[in-house]
Amino acid sequence: MGVDLKLLPLLAHDFWCSHIILGVNGRRELWPKIEALSTQPVPKPLICYEARGKDGDPCYGEVTEDCYGNSLTWLTPTELLTLRDAREVRDNWHNRALWAYLAEMPKDWPIVLYWH
Repeated sequence: MGVDLKLLPLLAHDFWCSHIILGVNGRRELWPKIEALSTQPVPKPLICYEARGKDGDPCYGEVTEDCYGNSLTWLTPTELLTLRDAREVRDNWHNRALWAYLAEMPKDWPIVLYWH
């Protein structure tokens, strides 16, 4: 099983809800670089489409941890943009587009990391 990453930007700066799901192209070499960035714990449950119902199926609801049981963390576009020139971003059109999106966001906007 491989590890993947979704970026979940908040709807509002201090409202822990996300309806946007930005999938990072699965580049295993990029994960340690992202994990080394300064993250903070999510202060309350995140409302998003990554919740699980009683039957285990995906649904909209509150999430406090990723599918590996790790507590959710967040960072800002400023942190992620430090990786803009990383080979794993530059050599993949999907990741280049994602980093261009991040460059247009407010620099201090919270983005939750959801590892799956």
